[in-house]
Amino acid sequence: MKTFRNTIIMLLILGVLAGYYYYAKSTKKPAPSTNIINISKSKISSVDIKDAGNELAIEKSGSTYNVTKPVSYKADSTSTDDLFNSISGLKYSRKFTDTDVRKYGLDKSDFTISVSSKDGKNEELLVGNKSPVGDSYYAKLKNSNYIYVVDASSIENFQITSSDTLFNYLDKDVYTMSKDKISKITYTDSTGTYNIEKNKSGKWVYNGKEISSDNSEALLNDIVLLNPTGIDPNKKIVGNNSSFTLTISDGNKSEEVKFLTNDNATYYLQKNATQIGLYISKDQLSSLLSDIKKVIK
Repeated sequence: MKTFRNTIIMLLILGVLAGYYYYAKSTKKPAPSTNIINISKSKISSVDIKDAGNELAIEKSGSTYNVTKPVSYKADSTSTDDLFNSISGLKYSRKFTDTDVRKYGLDKSDFTISVSSKDGKNEELLVGNKSPVGDSYYAKLKNSNYIYVVDASSIENFQITSSDTLFNYLDKDVYTMSKDKISKITYTDSTGTYNIEKNKSGKWVYNGKEISSDNSEALLNDIVLLNPTGIDPNKKIVGNNSSFTLTISDGNKSEEVKFLTNDNATYYLQKNATQIGLYISKDQLSSLLSDIKKVIK
């Protein structure tokens, strides 16, 4: 009887403790957010970064990202998704108020990050001086009195240091058609136009002569794996006799790219009659040009 009574008492104590635990858990206040930008990643529609005269603007439409400044071009989805994630998750380690923002370099900031949401909300973050103590920057939202202390590595992630920064956010595919869809390749240079086609039996032929599977496979790989080397924003050239055009088709649609060079060393890409300054080195084109010559010799 005594053992039974003790068991009942222990169960009652456990019940009280469990009740208190769940009550405390349900009423506990969440830790305050240290996020600076009050727009979630899923709601960001555009980001515009200005840094010492340089600018990078990216817009999102559905699941597609597009660079709009300083050039207009499809954005690399992975790099841009990481950028949007970093901006929405940007945190401060400390915040305070001070009416004299000049001493923090926030009165005339030349480094700003503007974020817009799908529902029309806009926030602009001004980045000021690096703090004299600790590896941090001062920053503030344009329409807020708070001054934030932000980890330097987080801020420097958004800096536009050179055209390499722009290049990092651009889509790198010269051609978008998948290898198995390509049914015709047209190569044009100063000597003429050469058509390489897939016949009804699925074999690749040139001038009626069947091409070896090794040569056709190598050429197709060269095409779909082709990536630009870098960018000189908005640079446009006419090209010389070493320039060439390579067009691929699936029978319904085609993709034409002109490889234009003035110095026979750097080839600028013109896609859909548009040049934005993307270029590729002759060394990176060597395999493609060699495999084309093997086929049309």
